[in-house]
Amino acid sequence: MTEPTKTLIEIRNLRLQLAGRDVLNIDHLSITRGEVTLVVGENGSGKTSLLKVIAGLHTSTEAQFFCLGAELEGKQAARFCRGRHVYLHQTPYLFDGTVEDNIVYGLRLRGQPRSQCQLEAQDALSWAQLDHLTHRDVRALSTGERHRVALTRAKVLSPSLLLLDEITANMDTESRQRTYHLIADLKRGGASVLFATHDQASLEGINDRTLKMHQGTLETAATGSIVVPLRHGTSTQGN
Repeated sequence: MTEPTKTLIEIRNLRLQLAGRDVLNIDHLSITRGEVTLVVGENGSGKTSLLKVIAGLHTSTEAQFFCLGAELEGKQAARFCRGRHVYLHQTPYLFDGTVEDNIVYGLRLRGQPRSQCQLEAQDALSWAQLDHLTHRDVRALSTGERHRVALTRAKVLSPSLLLLDEITANMDTESRQRTYHLIADLKRGGASVLFATHDQASLEGINDRTLKMHQGTLETAATGSIVVPLRHGTSTQGN
């Protein structure tokens, strides 16, 4: 039996223009199964654009994509990634209704029975320590609670890759720490996470790798205390 590839997605020669402006110019990037990778950089450095490419929300027709080892062109890769790679924005969108309504939404779209959806939702809400909010209207939630509901809604779908875009940016300290604990727990469970953030120091010890972005390029990849320059065709992993 063939062992599944450890690389979820590899991208070569990624060039992306939006509104006539070059926003990404990356020679090589690979994301490995079961790793938490931080993407750091100033506002406007291209972090969000990169996450949206990996989520299949932006399409690059020039890049070479290898998804689970299979080579795909840009539009094919975008279709492959949508649904498998879940993107969460720093301002999460929640549907009108209760917390439970939001958690079961994706499960019901998959055709799961209502009773099974409710069981999985309760399990996920307990994991996030949000079960006391099961029947709360989402309009009554705090910013931190909204983010944790959105993260739980994504987690319950068991995506191949979670793409978190500055989701702790507007949280208070307590909510931020709760979210970091959830990310650490996701890692212990074998989840793959790409987290764009300004708060690098608080996540050190959780992350396996740190990628630094500047003006649409990847400058370095840090693994532990080792810093490795990113060059075309070379691995981003340290030893």
